[in-house]
Amino acid sequence: MFKKNPSFSLHAVAGFVLLCGAFAAILGGIAGELSSTAIPTDGGSGLDAGKEPLPYTVVIDAGHGGEDGGTQSAAGLEEKTVNLEIARMLDTMLRTAGIPTVMTRTEDILLYDRNANYKGHKKMLDLAARRQIAEKTEGAIFISIHMNAFPEEKYRGLQVFYSPHDTQSQALAQTVQAETKRLLQPDNQRKIKKATSSIYLLDRLHCPAILIECGFLSNSKEAALLETEEYRQQLAFVLFCAVMSHISEYNA
Repeated sequence: MFKKNPSFSLHAVAGFVLLCGAFAAILGGIAGELSSTAIPTDGGSGLDAGKEPLPYTVVIDAGHGGEDGGTQSAAGLEEKTVNLEIARMLDTMLRTAGIPTVMTRTEDILLYDRNANYKGHKKMLDLAARRQIAEKTEGAIFISIHMNAFPEEKYRGLQVFYSPHDTQSQALAQTVQAETKRLLQPDNQRKIKKATSSIYLLDRLHCPAILIECGFLSNSKEAALLETEEYRQQLAFVLFCAVMSHISEYNA
């Protein structure tokens, strides 16, 4: 858990939080302009020069990869692909705003050691590698991006799970859920959930950690949205707004 840093100036962070609200209308219909309008493109850090480094790093975890495609839509859209694309977009937004980031994967692979005896253990080795990345990152805020699925097609909407081992996890999860409802899914009535031992990473990490089920690939309408770059960008922007709001709240 990172502590408040009273010497750190949050003028830029607060500005980005306000920016999130200002671009709520864009999320409603002009998502293609988010990358050029909502986020500075001059290469600036978004931070005041000469200030102390931020006391945390956002670890962005694109779930699945490689041999493990995750769930998929009826049309064949694989979860691993959508996860990575949204993770990359979020990473770009945060880094442009001056927020330190680490991505657990940047390509279509699982993170097991190819020199180890991985037969029958690829998934567990992959999860252990992701856990190790987070544990080695000083001041980590862990955000794992996934897609959902259910046998009944009617279910849709983003939902956040949080680690029970750090008090900030629940607060961050609530901010993501609230920003999703405010900016992108006004009819989303889902509640955040505390992770059980079945979610390996959230059960074992002791930093602020959440897992975001960004949508249901089993819902044909939501899957069609998730196929588009515009909607993925909208989701990434909502997550960006939530992270910036959380940073502002816990470092004021």
